[in-house]
Formats: sequence, C-alpha cells, structure tokens
Amino acid sequence: MSKRFALLLASVSMAAAAQPQQTPATYRSAVVALTDDTALRQSFESELVAIAKSHNYDAVTSYDITSDVANLDRKEFLEALQQRGIQAVLMVRPAAVGEGSSLESVRNEVSLRTYADMQRFAREVSGSDSDDLIAVVHLAIYTLTAKKPELISSGAVWLDEPVTDRAEGIKRLQGLILQNVDAVRPAIRRRLGLPPLPQ
Repeated sequence: MSKRFALLLASVSMAAAAQPQQTPATYRSAVVALTDDTALRQSFESELVAIAKSHNYDAVTSYDITSDVANLDRKEFLEALQQRGIQAVLMVRPAAVGEGSSLESVRNEVSLRTYADMQRFAREVSGSDSDDLIAVVHLAIYTLTAKKPELISSGAVWLDEPVTDRAEGIKRLQGLILQNVDAVRPAIRRRLGLPPLPQ
C-alpha cells in the first residue's frame, strides 16, 4: 500500500469518526396513571417518566397536559396529546391493593389467553398463590396513529412479596411496568413504522 493511499484512508477514517453517531428514530409517549389521588398520580407519573428516560424513551407525564383525571376519556385530551406529537400512551391503573388482591381484578381487562398466561406465570414464579397478592396494576399501551387509539398490549404487573413501605412497593411496580414496556417496544416501533433499535 502506498504511503499516500494510507494517509488518504486515515483521513477518511478520522472524518467518519468525527461525525456524530446517528441516534435511532424515537417516538414520543405519555404516561397516564389512572387514580383519583392527585399527589400519587403526579409522583407515580414523574418517577415512571424519569425511569423511562433512563431507558432512552421520549416520555412525558399526562398530569402536565390535564390535571383532572376525569378529563382523560374526553376527545380534548386525545387532541392535546396529538398536538404535542405524542404517538403512544401507557395507561396504568391500580386494580387491587392490600389483603385479598388477586389477578381476578384484571380478568375483564385482558384477553382470556393473556389472563391464562398471567395465572400460569404467577404460579411458576410466585412463592404465594396468584389469588394472594399484595398489589395488582393493570397496564395498557396504545398508539395514536389512527383516528382513534389502538391497543397494542394489555396486561398486569403485581407484587407477591412483602415490601418495607409504600415507596418501595411503588418503585418495584414501576420497574416491573418498564420491563413490560421494554418487551412490547419492538411491536410499538413496528406499528409506528420505525426501524428496529440497534442491538
């Protein structure tokens, strides 16, 4: 290889290295906590958005869009989401908390197959019975590309072991929620016409 050609290759390599790496295209999403407890809604959404951002999601809280949880099922809320460029929504709703909590609380919110899968999973990984849980949270993920929201995934996360306090319980639930969202992420990207994330 000639010295001149080697220098040319080196300059091309340096120029390529100097160019910023292209970040993968992303989508904007909103986190909605369906609870009448305003303080809980704000803290839950804020903490979950912070965790999501650490996983490279472009996420925002819904309470900054509307502070009244009663407005979430109105057309104005959907229009406000679309005006902000939001393409996906994560809805989380406490379904059962405390003594007597069970997966039965989300039976009507998910498909029969999903419900059976959750029961089987709970039996396999839980030291306790699936009808003896500490807290169950229903979650649903929608995309907003069509005229009306399209459901991408619906399921639940739950706590089956005691926690030291409410804050620890919420933190563990948020971690489980994000694991579920991460698992659905490829399907969301496909639905939105985005390329897969680099491995």
